[in-house]
Amino acid sequence: MPSFDVQAILRGDGNQLGDALATLANTPAASDKTIDTRTPDELRQELATQVYRQLIAQPQLDLQLLPLFAAVETALVAQIAQDDRFYSDINHPLRRTLESILPAASHWYARDAKPSQQFYDRISSLLNTLMAHWQNKTAPESALSEFSQWLASEDKRAALLESRLCETELGNQKLTLAQTRVVTLINNHLAQRPLPLDLHSAITLSLKSELQYWAFNTPAAALSELPLWVHWQRILPSLGQLFSHGNIQVDDQQLYSQIPALLTELERSLAHTTSNTQAYQQLVDQLSQCLMMAIQKQPQEIALFPALPLPDGQTTAKTKVPLALLQATETVKLGDWIVMRGDDQEAIRCKLALKDANLDQLLFVDHTGRKVMSKTNKDFALCLSTGLAQPLQLTPLGMIIEQQLTALITQANQCVKVQLLKQKQKAEALVRAFMAEQEALKEAAERERQAEQARLQAELDARQAAAHKAMAEARLLANEQQRRAAEQAAEQARLTREREAAQAAEALQREQTAATTANELQVGAWLEINNASTAPGLRAKLSVIIGATGKYIFADQVGRKVAEYSREQLVQQLISGELKVLRNGDNFEEQLAKVIRGLRRDVN
Repeated sequence: MPSFDVQAILRGDGNQLGDALATLANTPAASDKTIDTRTPDELRQELATQVYRQLIAQPQLDLQLLPLFAAVETALVAQIAQDDRFYSDINHPLRRTLESILPAASHWYARDAKPSQQFYDRISSLLNTLMAHWQNKTAPESALSEFSQWLASEDKRAALLESRLCETELGNQKLTLAQTRVVTLINNHLAQRPLPLDLHSAITLSLKSELQYWAFNTPAAALSELPLWVHWQRILPSLGQLFSHGNIQVDDQQLYSQIPALLTELERSLAHTTSNTQAYQQLVDQLSQCLMMAIQKQPQEIALFPALPLPDGQTTAKTKVPLALLQATETVKLGDWIVMRGDDQEAIRCKLALKDANLDQLLFVDHTGRKVMSKTNKDFALCLSTGLAQPLQLTPLGMIIEQQLTALITQANQCVKVQLLKQKQKAEALVRAFMAEQEALKEAAERERQAEQARLQAELDARQAAAHKAMAEARLLANEQQRRAAEQAAEQARLTREREAAQAAEALQREQTAATTANELQVGAWLEINNASTAPGLRAKLSVIIGATGKYIFADQVGRKVAEYSREQLVQQLISGELKVLRNGDNFEEQLAKVIRGLRRDVN
């Protein structure tokens, strides 16, 4: 009995699936002695139900779409169950229908927007149309074609909208990154540090604008080598340490050692190109004047410089995220779909549309190409680590079919093993019964042989006793006659009796030998027959021994019957020499070995 192969079924051998279902029906599993009374059609129904429910289970579909697909389960499962080619033919119409509908449906989630509602209405209408066609046993090609065309146009529109959004967002993210770098640079050195009030607006407007211009137009790798940027990286750390206010006091020695160096650095920065030369010149002049007033001890209105706000959606650069979490974001590629949990735990299905190594911003869009959210790498890494964001790993229909078939075929193969085990046990029982029967026959034949031998020995003893008695009587009679006549007569009588006794003993010995030979004959023995009813020197094989009637049947080399004798006839002809044993048949052990070898070949 062959086993079943899942891969063979997936490659198109649909007959194997039918055979496996038939094997499972009414066959107990190896671990369960109860019989499963389900029919193959009921098993098909159950298999189709399991495949469909796994196909639409979470996270395959949004919760609001599940009722639509659950409503058509009965009709769709019936369609799958009536055609095993659904599992083995990748071009099966119903299989292609599901593979065209479900991937698009898996990317939808409820959103307060017209495109979202439109998709919901379309998929609902299509499912209702398909169910009506299945119930009426008509082909739904027109409805599927119309939906496919609409879906293709929507995908094209979504791709165009996504492309435009990415272009716009790329510019916005680049600007946001430049603002963040500049604000972070200024806040790191000046936030909550005392500065003249006259410098607050100059730094907030002029300096920030100038540095943002260069951060926006210079690649991140080249920014650290830009001369103007390098100057301000040296100026800002010292600038926040030179003005006294409240509890923050600066000693004169620090002023005398650092202010001349800052003035020189400011003067050198004027030699480089700037975005607004006039505004930058005013910034340097104003800052130089404040530094001179500080070193000359002239009074200035000093206040703590407030931290500049970061752009919307940006977090402080001081937030630390483990490297392992940041590396987790590298596994998410452009085009990957993510399930993001909102504040109300509603699942948001979105696609990563923009991921630039030079920008710390990730852009996510929905299935229509519209923006859903933006996240920094740090924020997205934290979402992944806390489970608020999870990759949307959809299981393809083909993989679901393979998983379900694997479980079913594994169970079917177990049933095959159970059936083979039962057949083996039955064959072994037959062999044991045959061996017991042969052993009983052997014991009965041995008892019969011993009884026959005892009878013959008793007859021989009786004849010998009678002979001795006759001889004694003869001697008594001879004594009454004359001595010589008596002696001669007695001698003659003695010789006669001895000859007769010898002949009787010899006849008895031949009879005993013939009986022993008959007892030892086995089926397959060859004998030579020489009597009037057959041709002289005929060779025949003992074909059958009928124990109940004591019949021995002989056949020639081609299997034709040539003679039939009872046991007594057989013994008499062996005594007379009309039958001569040429070769005895196989003994019991050899016959038993042949029978066992035959049974093993049948089982295998």
